[in-house]
Amino acid sequence: MDIVDNRQRQQDELVALEAIFGEQAIERCNVDGGASFVLHAPIDSMEAQADLRFYFPESYPSNSPPIFEWIGARDMSSESRPLQAGFIYPNRQLLFTSEMTEQANSEIHRMWSEDVGKDVVIYSWLAWLNDYLAERWPLPLDPIPLPKDGKAKPPAAADQPSANIAAEQSDSSLAPAIFTGRALEMKKSVFVGHVAQVKTAGQVQAVQSTLLQDKKIAQATHNIMAYRIRLENGSLSQDNDDDGETAAGKRYSMVWRHASGS
Repeated sequence: MDIVDNRQRQQDELVALEAIFGEQAIERCNVDGGASFVLHAPIDSMEAQADLRFYFPESYPSNSPPIFEWIGARDMSSESRPLQAGFIYPNRQLLFTSEMTEQANSEIHRMWSEDVGKDVVIYSWLAWLNDYLAERWPLPLDPIPLPKDGKAKPPAAADQPSANIAAEQSDSSLAPAIFTGRALEMKKSVFVGHVAQVKTAGQVQAVQSTLLQDKKIAQATHNIMAYRIRLENGSLSQDNDDDGETAAGKRYSMVWRHASGS
């Protein structure tokens, strides 16, 4: 198969991709020895968009596979729903690690090598990528309602742990002030948020210990936790706990990173 035939098949593949994704999704450019284009590929199952650069060597598809470069990703979930006042719409961090790049390269090579020279592979590879990212990227985040007065409120006296019980627990004595937000009901579930400013891992444990002395909190189906501590050397100490609610603690951490810009 000669270069002229390869170029024709490359152009046919580009036309097919434009027909599937729309002309606005593809930015064409020519480079020495081959063709290159940027594709803004929708990852429909994740309400996201992956931006990829592809390079067609002159020998593709007859003797070599296409080459791809990851440019970035865009969270489209907030753009696919109407925005309402009084809510925060957090963006997800849609990362593509070096390990994921290796696996994606391996897959595009595998697809091409199984049918060398007989077929173009980008559309099939994109279908694989959609499923691959759906298993690794976080799900779209729900909007976060803001308190009507914009302020977190301390728990009511009746809901606060007993001072006598707290005094008996040495860890609880380390706990900083804990503030509790309004209860929110969604899909027959009730959510109550608690926040405290912590500076050490010991204070994190103390906050948890103090909160769990409240029977309502201790008996909750899930007690999800996340914390971030800025250390003296400027680095971050952070962790989260899902308590059985898949990826919930991770979502908390992502919201904090987005809010703080780090």
